Amino acid sequence: MSQTAKARVFMNGRSQHVTIPAEFRFRSAQVTVRRDPASGDLILSEVPDIQEVFAALDAAKIPADFLCDEDRDRQPAPEREALHTL
Repeated sequence: MSQTAKARVFMNGRSQHVTIPAEFRFRSAQVTVRRDPASGDLILSEVPDIQEVFAALDAAKIPADFLCDEDRDRQPAPEREALHTL
């Protein structure tokens, strides 16, 4: 079940701000904002810090032979029509 809390909305000059309760605090410095077309709700999604992304990749313990040259060369590239002939 999702958590729900009320937040205060206020104006600062020509910008509208929302005070986010501590239990919903973002860890990153940026969020993306989108509007749900069906409900009209605003949805805030955390934009991960690129350093966190690299750290997660390092922690993933990807095998050394993952996508090695042999795997990439296993199937020939498909024949495609040249772009200049279209």
